[in-house]
Amino acid sequence: MMSVKMRRITVSLLCITMSAVVMLISSLSSCSPEGTDEWLDLIFGEDGYETIGDSLEGEAKLKMHVIDIGQGDSELIQCGDKNILIDCGENGMGETVLNYLDRIGVTHLDWLIGTHPHSDHIGGMDTVINSDIEIDKIMMPQTSEDMTPTTKTYNDVLDAISAKKLKITRPAPGREYDLDGVTMLVLSPKKMAEYSDLNDYSVVLKFTYDDVSILTGGDATKKVEKELMATKYDISAQIYKASHHGGKESNSEAFIEAVHPEYCAVSAGKDNKYGHPAKETLSRLAAIDCTVNRTDLDGNLLYETDGKNISVAISK
Repeated sequence: MMSVKMRRITVSLLCITMSAVVMLISSLSSCSPEGTDEWLDLIFGEDGYETIGDSLEGEAKLKMHVIDIGQGDSELIQCGDKNILIDCGENGMGETVLNYLDRIGVTHLDWLIGTHPHSDHIGGMDTVINSDIEIDKIMMPQTSEDMTPTTKTYNDVLDAISAKKLKITRPAPGREYDLDGVTMLVLSPKKMAEYSDLNDYSVVLKFTYDDVSILTGGDATKKVEKELMATKYDISAQIYKASHHGGKESNSEAFIEAVHPEYCAVSAGKDNKYGHPAKETLSRLAAIDCTVNRTDLDGNLLYETDGKNISVAISK
C-alpha cells in the first residue's frame, strides 16, 4: 500500500505535469501566425520586411494589404475575422492574388469588390471567382447603358459570377456594413449616376475602426472627389489608398487636404508608362507631411491598426 507521503509526492508531480501540459497547449493556441513575425514572413517572403509607424498596443482589428500586382490594383481589407478583397489586378494577375491569399491562410471572402470594369482592376477577378475560394457577396457598380463595357474581360467576370450562382450587390452611398466591429461605409458612386468616364463609377469605401479610417476608391477622378467633398460625409482618413495609382487625373490638392492622411499607399507598376504616381500627387502629399508607400518601390504593403496606433510593414 502506498504511503501518505508517496501519495502526496505523486499528486504533486501529477499537478506539475498537468500544469505544464496546460501551459504548452495555451502556448500553442496563441502561436497563430497572424500578428506575429512568422505571419509577416509569409507575406514578404525571403526578401524580408521592415516596419515603420507605431507599436500596436491592442488587437490589429483593421488591416489593409496592398498586393503588389504591377500596374493595377488589389487590396485585401481584414476586419477582425472578415475578409474583403477589392480588385484583382490585370488579366493574368488572378493567380498572384490567389497565391497571396493562400500564403496568409485566407480561404473565405465575405466581400469581393470590383471597383469599376477596367481590366487593371477586374482582369484577375474571374480567376479568383473560379477558384475554390468561398465568396459570400460581390459588389460592382451599375454603369449607364452606353458606358457598360463589352470587353471579354468584363464578360468573363460576369460569366464567372453567373456560373457560381452569385448575385451582384450595387453600391449605395450612405450604406453602412458592420464587419466584426469595423464599419464599411459606401461613399460613391451616386445612385443612377451617369458619367462619361468609366473611372468615375469607381466604388469609394471608407473603413473605420475606433479612431482610424482607411479610404480607398479605385480610379475615381477629380470630378468625383469634388462631389464627395460636397456631401455630408466625413472623408478624412488616416490611411489613403491613392486613387488612379496616384495619377494626376485624381488626387486634387483640395481632396488631399480634405482626406489629410498620415499614410498613403500607391499601387503602381515599376517603370510604368503612365508615370504613376504623378509628381503633382507626391508633392501634395509631401505638403501635408504624409508618408507614401509604393508597390513599385516597396513591394507588398501591410497597414495594421488597433484603432489608435498604425503600424506599416513594407518589403526591404
